[in-house]
Amino acid sequence: MRCKRWSARALTRATVLLVSVVGGYELAIAGSDDSTDAYAGDYPLASLPAGTFIALEYLGYFHSDAFIDSAGHELPNSRANIFEEFTRFTYLGEIGGHKWAVGVEVPSATLTDVNIPGTNNLVAGGFTDPVVDFSYFLIADARIERWLGLTNHLYLPIGRKYDNEKAINVSTAHQFTDVPQIGYTEGLKKLSPAWNGFYFDLVANASLHTNGSNPVTVVNPAAASLPGVLTYDTLAQGISYDFKAYLRYSPQPTFFFLAVGIEKSWGGEQIATNGRFAVSGLPIVIQEANFSLGRDDFLRGHFQFQVPVTQEFAVAGDVFHDFDRVGGLKENIGAEFRLARFFFPQPVSR
Repeated sequence: MRCKRWSARALTRATVLLVSVVGGYELAIAGSDDSTDAYAGDYPLASLPAGTFIALEYLGYFHSDAFIDSAGHELPNSRANIFEEFTRFTYLGEIGGHKWAVGVEVPSATLTDVNIPGTNNLVAGGFTDPVVDFSYFLIADARIERWLGLTNHLYLPIGRKYDNEKAINVSTAHQFTDVPQIGYTEGLKKLSPAWNGFYFDLVANASLHTNGSNPVTVVNPAAASLPGVLTYDTLAQGISYDFKAYLRYSPQPTFFFLAVGIEKSWGGEQIATNGRFAVSGLPIVIQEANFSLGRDDFLRGHFQFQVPVTQEFAVAGDVFHDFDRVGGLKENIGAEFRLARFFFPQPVSR
């Protein structure tokens, strides 16, 4: 049910391959709204009473000790530290016997200790694309321990202005992204009494991206034999796909849980188009070929937990590691903490 429109984890690589007079390459990184990061146990929150309001705060730190290009090659001595923070609000309602939820989110992120060979290592950090989302639950039955919900996330390109002269952007290149998602949870005690308290959580989504604009501007590329300006007008991006599966232990009726999971993301190839190199002081403009910037392609393991501090306040966490990555920062270790304050509706007096 919870989403995160952008994660610094979603940073993808952009490689500017210059031909003819340029004959070399430059690098840049652009954000990609390629997934939501739903926690294990999010969809069963639909069993909370209608009228529940939830305020959440997320804090994350991720360390990358390798940058992998779109061909699967690791750049030597590449690294970065990523910090994220975002605030989210969710309201749960009910109509026609089915629960629904609406949420809004304001995220921000930045990078430090960046070293990506071939770039100027300058970072355009700050607020990223805000998100609105709506969920509708086809099944929310705690008695049979089964939940099934549909969610749609809308990532609005009104965050920090994309800076095409800086190598690393936490924002997308002015792209609107629509992410339809399905979430399913099943209690496993039906299989055997020994599985009482264990659950299977599945979250799958696809991210549909509009074209981006002005993804790259390089003044006097270092590899060019003549001074000039290299520009690309359009960034096209294919559909990104993301699949998460968790095995969760959560004794009822508390919010406590422990979960292990696996996540696979693929697709989302970014293509820079309409490129040209304008030679300074001469009426010469050289058209550049389209090229691949990277893709949303990784395999990640998760360990998650949630601990209720009071009946209205819970602390959750997600610790993860990238087993494989192509087209971006391979994160050796990441940790995110989620603080959730629940405001339950007052019982109706009779």
